[in-house]
Amino acid sequence: MTMPKSGFFKKFKSFFTQGASPKALAASSTIGVVMGIFPVIGVTTLMMGAISVRWKLNLPLMLAVSYLIYPLQIVLMIPFVRVGEWLTGSKYVSFSFEKMGQAFEADFMGALADLGTANLQAVAGWGLFSIPAAAGMYLLLIPIYSKIIGRTKLVEANYGQ
Repeated sequence: MTMPKSGFFKKFKSFFTQGASPKALAASSTIGVVMGIFPVIGVTTLMMGAISVRWKLNLPLMLAVSYLIYPLQIVLMIPFVRVGEWLTGSKYVSFSFEKMGQAFEADFMGALADLGTANLQAVAGWGLFSIPAAAGMYLLLIPIYSKIIGRTKLVEANYGQ
């Protein structure tokens, strides 16, 4: 069964194939990973959408990669906070539910401010880690995607697909 050649389907297909060069796919995958571990929950999808529009990258690939590694966002939250504490010279913050509950009961606004500070420290820790990791990942993925695309084109040429 073939799909109709309407404008909607052409636009839909172009959305999924946008940014299909090896460099664009490597950039899309890298951004998906880096944004997938960004330590602020709930903003990554919007950020990736803006990035994909600005640089014409593959948003479905970015989203798929970020959703696949989503558990790492939670796992890396505390290590990113610790790195941020180290970077800023801040005091160690305890993240036990009991101590956080006590802090919120004692001073809700103060505890909220402390949590916000810890989140900013996590972003600082993420930034320190993500920039060199992203550069390495991007450079590693370009030849991998080049081989994948080269094989795909060879198969299409041989089988007329």
